[in-house]
Amino acid sequence: MKHITILILTGLLAASCNKQIDSVRPLTKIDKEGELSSLAGIEETTVGNYTLLQGSGFNNYDVPMHDFAESRGNNVTLQTWGLPAKETDAYFFRNSSSPTQGNSSDFYRNAYQIIVSVNTTLEGIEEMEKTTFSSLTQAEKNRFLYAKGENHFLRALVYFSLVRVYGKPYYQTPGQSPGLILKTSSDIKDIPARGTVQQAYDLILTDLNSAAQLMKAPVTKNNGFVSTGAAWALLSRVNLYKGGSVASPDAAANELAIKYADSVISHTGSKYTLLQGDAYVKMFADDEFGDLGRANGTINKEIIFAYDNGTRGSSLGEFYHFDPIYGVGATFLPSSEFKSLLVPADLRSNFLKLNPNSNFVETTKYIVLSEAWLTRAPYIYCRLAELYLNKAEAYAKLGNTAQAKENLKVIHTRAGLPAADVDNLAAQDVIAAVLKERRIELAFEGHNSFDYFRNGLAMTRTAADFNGTAFTIQPTDPKVVLELPKN
Repeated sequence: MKHITILILTGLLAASCNKQIDSVRPLTKIDKEGELSSLAGIEETTVGNYTLLQGSGFNNYDVPMHDFAESRGNNVTLQTWGLPAKETDAYFFRNSSSPTQGNSSDFYRNAYQIIVSVNTTLEGIEEMEKTTFSSLTQAEKNRFLYAKGENHFLRALVYFSLVRVYGKPYYQTPGQSPGLILKTSSDIKDIPARGTVQQAYDLILTDLNSAAQLMKAPVTKNNGFVSTGAAWALLSRVNLYKGGSVASPDAAANELAIKYADSVISHTGSKYTLLQGDAYVKMFADDEFGDLGRANGTINKEIIFAYDNGTRGSSLGEFYHFDPIYGVGATFLPSSEFKSLLVPADLRSNFLKLNPNSNFVETTKYIVLSEAWLTRAPYIYCRLAELYLNKAEAYAKLGNTAQAKENLKVIHTRAGLPAADVDNLAAQDVIAAVLKERRIELAFEGHNSFDYFRNGLAMTRTAADFNGTAFTIQPTDPKVVLELPKN
């Protein structure tokens, strides 16, 4: 099936203090009367929308998003210290909006490229619902509804990424905090005013609830595509982000985070399972030469949704892995503090490896069929382990220590560590233990910095990891929120 790139944004301009999309000019026009007037066209453009998630070449979404999540945290340190560059701008919290000095401009432009492409597809779907939908066979109607759900999910995913970067953490007055331009059409004359953080979350939750229902249509796809399970998983995460700080939690949001996590864990049959022992180790083991088949993440039972980089690779590999042939890569390395969290018995110690060509200790999560600076490792957006940790955190914030421990213990013991570590925790220490487990389990998967700021916690890098000077960012520091790019 060919991939169709629908629309490319070429104008994202500012107007006074109220940032607006001034123009959205299509370079490749796919319209409702043409390609989107058939089921085949809708399915092809939907696949095209997925391809815009990949970080390689001009379409650069996952690389900058990952940069903001991980390099602004404390699981990584720099391989080489020097003046900030485009790849290290976020690490230093400079938050440059210049296209040549930071990743913000690329991320913002390409995120809205996906959004407008999805909006175009959804408009074609809406038009077809009014015209030829009734003439489809039942099997075709199922595929049609499923594609509609996929597009609602993709829009929610991208808006959630945007609001985490350009909006304050949710617990900080979301109804007054500036959020995003919530564009839900492809019309270049539709220029919405910037909304609030709360309005962005409202749209995200509406899209995800629609996606969850629509993708219940009996269509079978592998985990390289989204599903009702993926929608529930993201609903759990979004509600966890709404769940308040550690000091002042929101009970209703935390209860919903648990509800949606349980939906995936208990109501998807045997579709997903936590890998154990050697299977778990191989899930993130070094597979530079493809012997383990890790590049085919589409059949991994723990993964709920991951973008399949198996065909052409993502430049995310350059972040973490040094390539001796080209002499590039490993911009970021596991920090000394992160490495100190891993005791010898922890199976996750296997996810760090000494690169003999550079003498760097690297994470193996992206060492998969590397080719120059590319990786063919699947980019994981949701996996089952996160949902147990979501439940553990939400239960801890609700004061349900017993349930928090039970869910924490599932992940802790899966890593080969004793249950007594969790059983013996005092109630007041449970939330810290959950966040530590989350830091280790989900390391280098795009969670680290956000887990501090959304919980009202400071992110601190030790002196050893920050060129000799300890560094702390408070969750209320203006540098936590990026300004909307001006070009």
